Amino acid sequence: MTLKMTQAMITPQVAVRQPMFPMPDDDTLRRVAFTAAGAVATALAPALPYIVLCTAVIVADCYTAWQLSRRVARTYPELAAADRNSGKFRSSGLRQVLVTLAETYALLVFAHFVQVYVTDALPFNALKFAAGAVIFWQGWSVLENLSSCNGRPWAKFFQQFMVDKTARHFDISPDDLRDVLNSKNSEHKENTIADDITGKSTDNDKTTNP
Repeated sequence: MTLKMTQAMITPQVAVRQPMFPMPDDDTLRRVAFTAAGAVATALAPALPYIVLCTAVIVADCYTAWQLSRRVARTYPELAAADRNSGKFRSSGLRQVLVTLAETYALLVFAHFVQVYVTDALPFNALKFAAGAVIFWQGWSVLENLSSCNGRPWAKFFQQFMVDKTARHFDISPDDLRDVLNSKNSEHKENTIADDITGKSTDNDKTTNP
């Protein structure tokens, strides 16, 4: 028996332990991801048209709000000058839009599964009801944006029972905005009266001292 054989018999053999859950390769992960995405898309396919409609009306609300901010900046340039972000897209506004989209999608998905597993035998479509509520809510906001800070007859009609969002663009209450406008109008009237008095005094002086 040689020396190498003797050492091999004396040296203990250490077994390599295999992991209980081996890591899958990239191809396996890719197949699992595509399968899961396909399953989710198939499950949510009936809700997709409602998701598109709600997304469109939310984007419309965002666009009309931006139009309102520009209209407010043109109508009240002195107040807008104090706010550098007036008439511009704001990061806080974008964050709010993303939150609204996420909440709307979650509501529609939840309503879809309620319709499939709970109210499928009832004469009530939970998905259509949820989508209709979102569209009505956002559509009302669009009308508020279009009618606010607008002097057209149809806008004045809607202003009778809708909220005027003009003050929100200056982060003040409607009462504060009304007080500011009233004070500016009173100052303008005072300046006009003072100019009239000054003009009359000048005319009288010219008449007295030809």
